[in-house]
Amino acid sequence: MSQNRADFGPVQLARWLGIEEPQLRRAQNRGLIPPPDIDDKRWSYTLAKTLPERVEAILAALELKQDPAPPVSTPSDAGNRPAAPRASAAQRRETFGPVQLSRYLGLKTWQLQRARERGLVPEPDTEQKRWSKELAQTLPDRVEEILTIVGDHPGLGSEKAAEHLAQRTGLEVERADVQLLAERGVLRPVGDFRGWPLYALKDLDALTPADITASISDRHAWIEASLSSEEAAQLLGWAVGKFEVTAERHGLTPGRFGRYARADVESLSAL
Repeated sequence: MSQNRADFGPVQLARWLGIEEPQLRRAQNRGLIPPPDIDDKRWSYTLAKTLPERVEAILAALELKQDPAPPVSTPSDAGNRPAAPRASAAQRRETFGPVQLSRYLGLKTWQLQRARERGLVPEPDTEQKRWSKELAQTLPDRVEEILTIVGDHPGLGSEKAAEHLAQRTGLEVERADVQLLAERGVLRPVGDFRGWPLYALKDLDALTPADITASISDRHAWIEASLSSEEAAQLLGWAVGKFEVTAERHGLTPGRFGRYARADVESLSAL
Protein backbone atom coordinates (compact mmCIF):
# COMPACT_ATOMS: atom_id res chain seq x y z
CA MET A 1 0.00 0.00 0.00
CA SER A 2 1.28 3.47 -0.85
CA GLN A 3 1.95 5.80 2.03
CA ASN A 4 1.52 9.15 0.28
CA ARG A 5 -1.74 10.02 1.99
CA ALA A 6 -1.86 11.43 5.51
CA ASP A 7 -2.05 8.93 8.32
CA PHE A 8 -1.17 8.84 11.99
CA GLY A 9 0.79 6.70 14.37
CA PRO A 10 -0.18 6.83 18.08
CA VAL A 11 2.22 9.67 18.91
CA GLN A 12 1.12 11.80 15.96
CA LEU A 13 -2.58 11.11 16.54
CA ALA A 14 -2.33 12.02 20.23
CA ARG A 15 -0.62 15.31 19.38
CA TRP A 16 -3.15 16.03 16.64
CA LEU A 17 -6.02 15.50 19.06
CA GLY A 18 -4.32 17.53 21.80
CA ILE A 19 -4.14 14.69 24.32
CA GLU A 20 -1.33 12.68 25.90
CA GLU A 21 -0.18 9.43 24.31
CA PRO A 22 -1.03 7.39 27.47
CA GLN A 23 -4.56 8.83 27.30
CA LEU A 24 -4.83 7.75 23.68
CA ARG A 25 -3.68 4.23 24.54
CA ARG A 26 -6.09 3.92 27.47
CA ALA A 27 -8.94 5.24 25.31
CA GLN A 28 -8.09 2.71 22.60
CA ASN A 29 -7.92 -0.15 25.11
CA ARG A 30 -11.34 0.80 26.47
CA GLY A 31 -12.91 1.00 23.01
CA LEU A 32 -13.31 4.80 23.11
CA ILE A 33 -11.07 5.21 20.07
CA PRO A 34 -11.28 2.70 17.20
CA PRO A 35 -8.27 0.52 16.39
CA PRO A 36 -5.89 1.60 13.60
CA ASP A 37 -7.44 0.92 10.21
CA ILE A 38 -4.27 0.95 8.10
CA ASP A 39 -2.35 -2.32 8.30
CA ASP A 40 -3.30 -2.64 11.99
CA LYS A 41 -0.68 0.03 12.75
CA ARG A 42 -1.80 3.53 11.77
CA TRP A 43 -5.02 5.56 11.67
CA SER A 44 -6.09 6.90 8.29
CA TYR A 45 -6.86 10.59 7.98
CA THR A 46 -10.43 9.61 7.16
CA LEU A 47 -10.84 7.80 10.48
CA ALA A 48 -8.88 10.43 12.40
CA LYS A 49 -11.25 13.17 11.18
CA THR A 50 -14.07 11.53 13.14
CA LEU A 51 -12.30 11.96 16.49
CA PRO A 52 -11.68 15.66 17.34
CA GLU A 53 -15.32 16.34 18.26
CA ARG A 54 -15.23 13.33 20.61
CA VAL A 55 -12.12 14.31 22.58
CA GLU A 56 -14.04 15.95 25.43
CA ALA A 57 -16.28 12.92 25.82
CA ILE A 58 -13.29 10.57 25.62
CA LEU A 59 -11.46 12.44 28.36
CA ALA A 60 -14.59 12.51 30.51
CA ALA A 61 -14.95 8.75 30.09
CA LEU A 62 -11.37 8.31 31.20
CA GLU A 63 -12.14 10.56 34.19
CA LEU A 64 -9.23 12.72 33.19
CA LYS A 65 -8.94 16.45 32.86
CA GLN A 66 -6.74 18.13 30.33
CA ASP A 67 -3.87 19.80 32.07
CA PRO A 68 -3.35 23.48 31.37
CA ALA A 69 -0.38 24.35 29.24
CA PRO A 70 2.76 24.75 31.33
CA PRO A 71 3.92 28.33 31.83
CA VAL A 72 6.69 29.53 29.57
CA SER A 73 9.89 29.74 31.55
CA THR A 74 12.40 32.52 31.28
CA PRO A 75 16.01 32.69 32.45
CA SER A 76 15.03 35.20 35.13
CA ASP A 77 12.57 32.89 36.89
CA ALA A 78 14.24 29.56 36.16
CA GLY A 79 15.84 29.47 39.59
CA ASN A 80 12.71 30.60 41.46
CA ARG A 81 10.52 27.56 40.86
CA PRO A 82 10.56 24.94 43.62
CA ALA A 83 11.95 21.63 42.48
CA ALA A 84 9.65 18.61 42.45
CA PRO A 85 9.89 16.87 45.82
CA ARG A 86 12.28 13.95 45.84
CA ALA A 87 12.15 11.11 48.26
CA SER A 88 15.04 10.78 50.65
CA ALA A 89 16.65 7.38 51.21
CA ALA A 90 14.67 7.02 54.44
CA GLN A 91 11.42 7.97 52.72
CA ARG A 92 12.05 5.45 49.94
CA ARG A 93 12.54 2.72 52.50
CA GLU A 94 9.19 3.61 54.05
CA THR A 95 7.32 3.91 50.73
CA PHE A 96 6.72 1.75 47.67
CA GLY A 97 7.17 2.39 43.96
CA PRO A 98 5.36 0.16 41.42
CA VAL A 99 8.11 -2.48 41.40
CA GLN A 100 8.37 -2.63 45.19
CA LEU A 101 4.59 -2.69 45.65
CA SER A 102 4.24 -5.47 43.08
CA ARG A 103 6.80 -7.58 44.95
CA TYR A 104 5.20 -6.80 48.30
CA LEU A 105 1.81 -8.00 47.03
CA GLY A 106 3.21 -10.96 45.10
CA LEU A 107 2.00 -9.52 41.80
CA LYS A 108 3.69 -8.94 38.46
CA THR A 109 4.11 -5.33 37.44
CA TRP A 110 1.58 -5.68 34.62
CA GLN A 111 -0.97 -7.08 37.07
CA LEU A 112 -0.49 -4.10 39.36
CA GLN A 113 -0.83 -1.70 36.42
CA ARG A 114 -4.08 -3.29 35.27
CA ALA A 115 -5.37 -3.34 38.84
CA ARG A 116 -4.70 0.41 39.03
CA GLU A 117 -6.49 1.00 35.71
CA ARG A 118 -9.53 -0.84 37.07
CA GLY A 119 -9.54 1.00 40.37
CA LEU A 120 -8.59 -2.10 42.35
CA VAL A 121 -5.47 -0.43 43.74
CA PRO A 122 -5.56 3.22 44.83
CA GLU A 123 -3.17 5.72 43.35
CA PRO A 124 0.01 6.67 45.26
CA ASP A 125 -0.65 8.84 48.30
CA THR A 126 2.69 10.63 48.81
CA GLU A 127 4.15 13.74 47.19
CA GLN A 128 6.76 11.57 45.54
CA LYS A 129 4.00 9.59 43.76
CA ARG A 130 4.74 6.48 45.82
CA TRP A 131 2.54 4.38 48.08
CA SER A 132 2.96 4.93 51.79
CA LYS A 133 3.64 1.97 54.05
CA GLU A 134 0.30 2.53 55.77
CA LEU A 135 -1.61 2.36 52.45
CA ALA A 136 0.39 -0.63 51.18
CA GLN A 137 -0.48 -2.60 54.32
CA THR A 138 -4.19 -2.33 53.46
CA LEU A 139 -3.76 -4.03 50.08
CA PRO A 140 -2.81 -7.69 50.64
CA ASP A 141 -6.42 -8.61 51.33
CA ARG A 142 -7.30 -7.41 47.81
CA VAL A 143 -4.82 -9.63 45.99
CA GLU A 144 -7.23 -12.53 45.50
CA GLU A 145 -9.81 -10.20 43.92
CA ILE A 146 -7.12 -8.60 41.73
CA LEU A 147 -5.92 -11.96 40.44
CA THR A 148 -9.48 -13.05 39.73
CA ILE A 149 -10.10 -9.95 37.62
CA VAL A 150 -6.78 -9.39 35.83
CA GLY A 151 -5.77 -13.05 35.51
CA ASP A 152 -2.35 -14.61 35.42
CA HIS A 153 -1.46 -14.05 31.75
CA PRO A 154 -0.76 -10.60 30.25
CA GLY A 155 -2.56 -11.47 27.02
CA LEU A 156 -1.64 -11.87 23.36
CA GLY A 157 -1.22 -9.34 20.59
CA SER A 158 -3.36 -9.67 17.49
CA GLU A 159 -0.85 -11.80 15.57
CA LYS A 160 -0.27 -14.25 18.44
CA ALA A 161 -4.00 -14.21 19.17
CA ALA A 162 -4.68 -15.25 15.58
CA GLU A 163 -2.15 -18.08 15.91
CA HIS A 164 -3.79 -19.19 19.17
CA LEU A 165 -7.26 -19.22 17.59
CA ALA A 166 -6.00 -21.04 14.52
CA GLN A 167 -4.43 -23.74 16.67
CA ARG A 168 -7.56 -24.08 18.81
CA THR A 169 -10.07 -24.18 15.96
CA GLY A 170 -8.14 -25.45 12.95
CA LEU A 171 -9.34 -22.41 10.99
CA GLU A 172 -7.06 -20.12 8.97
CA VAL A 173 -7.23 -17.11 11.27
CA GLU A 174 -5.27 -13.94 10.52
CA ARG A 175 -4.57 -10.92 12.69
CA ALA A 176 -7.06 -8.92 10.61
CA ASP A 177 -9.79 -11.29 11.81
CA VAL A 178 -8.84 -10.59 15.43
CA GLN A 179 -8.93 -6.86 14.69
CA LEU A 180 -12.41 -7.15 13.19
CA LEU A 181 -13.64 -9.08 16.23
CA ALA A 182 -12.35 -6.21 18.37
CA GLU A 183 -13.98 -3.59 16.12
CA ARG A 184 -17.29 -5.36 16.51
CA GLY A 185 -16.96 -5.48 20.29
CA VAL A 186 -16.93 -9.28 20.35
CA LEU A 187 -13.39 -9.15 21.72
CA ARG A 188 -12.05 -6.41 23.99
CA PRO A 189 -8.43 -5.59 24.80
CA VAL A 190 -7.36 -6.11 28.39
CA GLY A 191 -4.17 -4.07 28.16
CA ASP A 192 -1.47 -3.01 25.78
CA PHE A 193 2.20 -3.50 25.05
CA ARG A 194 3.91 -0.43 23.62
CA GLY A 195 0.55 0.78 22.37
CA TRP A 196 -0.52 -2.53 20.82
CA PRO A 197 -3.71 -4.05 22.26
CA LEU A 198 -3.50 -7.35 24.14
CA TYR A 199 -6.29 -9.91 24.39
CA ALA A 200 -6.88 -12.26 27.32
CA LEU A 201 -6.56 -15.99 26.73
CA LYS A 202 -9.87 -16.64 28.47
CA ASP A 203 -11.62 -14.17 26.15
CA LEU A 204 -10.03 -15.74 23.08
CA ASP A 205 -11.06 -19.19 24.25
CA ALA A 206 -14.60 -17.95 24.89
CA LEU A 207 -15.07 -17.01 21.22
CA THR A 208 -17.41 -19.34 19.41
CA PRO A 209 -16.51 -20.93 16.07
CA ALA A 210 -19.36 -18.93 14.57
CA ASP A 211 -17.80 -15.63 15.72
CA ILE A 212 -14.44 -16.58 14.23
CA THR A 213 -15.88 -17.95 10.99
CA ALA A 214 -17.95 -14.81 10.49
CA SER A 215 -14.85 -12.65 10.79
CA ILE A 216 -12.90 -14.82 8.33
CA SER A 217 -15.81 -14.81 5.87
CA ASP A 218 -16.04 -11.03 6.12
CA ARG A 219 -12.33 -10.71 5.32
CA HIS A 220 -12.60 -13.00 2.29
CA ALA A 221 -15.71 -11.20 1.04
CA TRP A 222 -14.07 -7.78 1.31
CA ILE A 223 -10.89 -8.89 -0.44
CA GLU A 224 -13.01 -10.36 -3.23
CA ALA A 225 -15.04 -7.16 -3.58
CA SER A 226 -12.13 -4.74 -3.31
CA LEU A 227 -8.86 -3.76 -4.97
CA SER A 228 -5.53 -2.51 -3.74
CA SER A 229 -4.20 0.75 -5.21
CA GLU A 230 -1.98 -1.25 -7.54
CA GLU A 231 -4.81 -3.54 -8.64
CA ALA A 232 -7.14 -0.60 -9.18
CA ALA A 233 -4.54 1.25 -11.24
CA GLN A 234 -3.94 -1.84 -13.35
CA LEU A 235 -7.69 -2.28 -13.91
CA LEU A 236 -7.99 1.32 -15.12
CA GLY A 237 -4.72 1.31 -17.04
CA TRP A 238 -3.39 4.20 -14.95
CA ALA A 239 -0.29 4.81 -12.89
CA VAL A 240 -0.81 4.20 -9.19
CA GLY A 241 -0.23 7.87 -8.43
CA LYS A 242 -2.88 8.96 -10.92
CA PHE A 243 -5.36 6.53 -9.43
CA GLU A 244 -4.77 7.62 -5.83
CA VAL A 245 -5.00 11.34 -6.66
CA THR A 246 -8.12 10.82 -8.77
CA ALA A 247 -9.72 8.60 -6.15
CA GLU A 248 -9.18 11.19 -3.43
CA ARG A 249 -10.49 13.98 -5.67
CA HIS A 250 -13.70 12.04 -6.22
CA GLY A 251 -14.15 11.13 -2.57
CA LEU A 252 -13.05 7.52 -2.77
CA THR A 253 -11.37 6.36 0.42
CA PRO A 254 -9.77 3.00 1.14
CA GLY A 255 -11.44 0.61 3.55
CA ARG A 256 -9.91 -2.30 5.43
CA PHE A 257 -6.39 -3.28 4.44
CA GLY A 258 -6.15 -0.03 2.46
CA ARG A 259 -8.32 -1.52 -0.31
CA TYR A 260 -10.96 0.23 -2.43
CA ALA A 261 -14.40 -1.12 -3.22
CA ARG A 262 -14.28 -2.56 -6.73
CA ALA A 263 -17.56 -0.85 -7.68
CA ASP A 264 -16.11 2.55 -6.68
CA VAL A 265 -12.98 1.92 -8.73
CA GLU A 266 -14.99 0.87 -11.76
CA SER A 267 -17.00 4.09 -11.53
CA LEU A 268 -13.82 6.00 -12.36
CA SER A 269 -13.42 4.24 -15.70
CA ALA A 270 -15.80 6.71 -17.33
CA LEU A 271 -13.50 9.67 -16.60
